Amino acid sequence: MGRVLSDHSGKRLLFGTAQGRYLAVRSSWNQRISPQTSAPPSVRLTAPGELADDPLHHAHLRHGGPESFSVDLQGIDAFLFARAKYFQDATARQAVIALGMVKPDVRYLRVGAAGAPPAGGHPGGEVLEHSLLDGPHLSGESFTASGYLPPGRAFSVATPLTLPTSPDLLERRSVYSHTAFLPQTDGPAPGGHLLRLEGSPDGLNALDALKEFVSANRIDSYAVRIFVRVTDPDRPPRIIGRVLRRIPHRRLTHVQQATDIASEQEFPLLPSQELHCYGTYWPRRSVDWEKLRGGKPYEPRGHIHMEVRGQSTGPRQHAISHLRELFVTPGTECLALIDPIHDVVRIEPVVQRGRNLVSRCSGRPVVDDFSSKSWSSIS
Repeated sequence: MGRVLSDHSGKRLLFGTAQGRYLAVRSSWNQRISPQTSAPPSVRLTAPGELADDPLHHAHLRHGGPESFSVDLQGIDAFLFARAKYFQDATARQAVIALGMVKPDVRYLRVGAAGAPPAGGHPGGEVLEHSLLDGPHLSGESFTASGYLPPGRAFSVATPLTLPTSPDLLERRSVYSHTAFLPQTDGPAPGGHLLRLEGSPDGLNALDALKEFVSANRIDSYAVRIFVRVTDPDRPPRIIGRVLRRIPHRRLTHVQQATDIASEQEFPLLPSQELHCYGTYWPRRSVDWEKLRGGKPYEPRGHIHMEVRGQSTGPRQHAISHLRELFVTPGTECLALIDPIHDVVRIEPVVQRGRNLVSRCSGRPVVDDFSSKSWSSIS
């Protein structure tokens, strides 16, 4: 990383990479969880023991707890302004190591959403981040994959975001990387919530139901994992996914421009398949995005990507996409894990202009009166 500067609070780092300088800011959220957890009628709290015979869900239950954290590298401003679009995934890992957030001898499940640019034989697209990383250096095994749109196609196909001969993670990313790091525990992770969503004939809106749950329990920042299976082939769940055809080449000035460069499709889940969804939420703010969207905040139900796993009978499904909606029917098993996140690290590409640090995406100051007196070297 080269020379790393920290402000005197220890919560802000300035460091350089081959792609430029980055500012990492650590913030904390008080998870004011009610003494007695409440849930809407469509959401049933589930004991981990109910999944004793399910190795997939049981494995996910062993990652989480109070030392989990989220990392946002870049964000909507890189998309909106079409600047500073490319970066290395290692930047996110290096920042949390420098902040002292990674524990030695701890394995982390890392899940979430990102974007990948064209690189070599990979054409770029939406990324489902999924890896197992070991402290203190956050190296390990990757299951990360990317969905992209072949020319002339409306539905995405999937490709691993690893090297053909090994599980090593390909580093290049585009626009954003929003992920949660969940430490492995000996048993079910403390503090998390395992939820079973009850379907309705018209299709329960799963993302709305989960948002109602976290709002009722005052969970301000969290990681979300959703697993869906079909139990009745005649009443499958319905999914709406969105995939970019390309990342923006110039600043977006109208919402329709973002719509025009994407393919948003609705499709059912098939009996031979499972849906895995990973994402994060914290109250992200972007003045310019909210202005463009008429005051609407960025991803108020969380930034979630999804992957359809299992055999498909045809090409009319997104293999990997941004999850826009999920409608749960009575013919659906839908489980969700909500893990409250106390610490969030936001990483912004910056340049110095006078005494200020300015975002390379938006051009707005992110630190006023940056000076050597207020910062010191830590490496």
